[in-house]
Amino acid sequence: MRKFSLVAIAALALVACDRSKPELEKTLVQVKQISAEKDSLLKDVMATTQFIAEVNGELAKVRQRNVGRPTKSQPGETESNLTPTQARAQLLSKVKDATTRLNDAESRLNVSRKRVQELTSTSEEMTKQIAGFDSTISSFKSIIESQKAEITSLTTQIVALTDENMKLKAANVQLVSEKTNVIAERDRLTTERNMVYYIVASKDELLKKHIIEQTGGTLGLGKVQVPIRALNPADFTSIDKTKVAEILLPRAGKPYKILSRQDVGGLETMPDKNGRLTGAVKIKNPEQFWAASKYLIVIEQ
Repeated sequence: MRKFSLVAIAALALVACDRSKPELEKTLVQVKQISAEKDSLLKDVMATTQFIAEVNGELAKVRQRNVGRPTKSQPGETESNLTPTQARAQLLSKVKDATTRLNDAESRLNVSRKRVQELTSTSEEMTKQIAGFDSTISSFKSIIESQKAEITSLTTQIVALTDENMKLKAANVQLVSEKTNVIAERDRLTTERNMVYYIVASKDELLKKHIIEQTGGTLGLGKVQVPIRALNPADFTSIDKTKVAEILLPRAGKPYKILSRQDVGGLETMPDKNGRLTGAVKIKNPEQFWAASKYLIVIEQ
C-alpha cells in the first residue's frame, strides 16, 4: 500500500504539471478506485489462499483414507458422515469454487494492474517529458544568454555605427554645401563665361557714352572711330552667347558696321565689301564670333 501510494502521489505530481484541475480530480478518483480494488484483491487473495490451504488439508486427509473404509472424523469435520466418493465430490466442488474465485481475482488483478501500469507509464512518460522540457529550457537559456551577448555586441556596434553615421551625415552636409557652392560657382563661371555684351547706336551716342573714340586724321579730317580700352558693361546689353544667335538692328534698311574686334567669319550673313550689315547680326558660330572680344559695338552708318 505504501509503495502504491508513493507511485500514485508521484504520478499525481507529474500529471499536475500538464493537466487541468478537472483532469487531476478525475485521476484522483481513478487512483482511489484502484487503491480500493487493490485492498479488495488483497483480501480475496488472502481468503483464497486460506481456502486453498484448507482444501489441500482436506485432500491430504482423503489421500490417507482407504477407499471404501471410512475413518472417524475429528471434531468439527463435516466430512465424517460422507463416503469417500461424496468427500471427493465435495472437495472437487471446493476446488472448482477456489478456481473460479482465483480466476475472478486474477481477472480483477489484471485489470487493476493494467490501470496501475497505465498510470505508472504515464508517470514515466511525463517524467521523460519533464526531463526533455528541462533540457529544452536549458538549451533555451543558453540560446537566450548567447542572444543577450550578441545583442550587447550589436548594441555596441549600433552605437559606433550611429556615431559614425552622424559624422558621415555631418560630412555629407558639408559635402552637399561644398557641392552646392561648387555648382553655384560653376554656374556663375559658366554664366560669366557665356555672358557677352553688345550695343547698337549712332556715332554721337557712342562718343557721348565714352564707348568709342576718334583717332587719326589731319585738322579734324580723316578721323576713325575705335572702341576705348576700358569698357563698362553697364553701358551694354548683356546676353548669353549660347542662347542668343540673332541681334536685331534698330532701323530697317539702314546700314551698320561692326567696330569691335569680333570675327565676322562666325556670322551666318557676311558683311558687304564695305563691312556693312542690314536687318540683323546673325551669329552662326558663337565661339568663333565672340572669341576676340565679348563686347560687340555696332555703329549706325
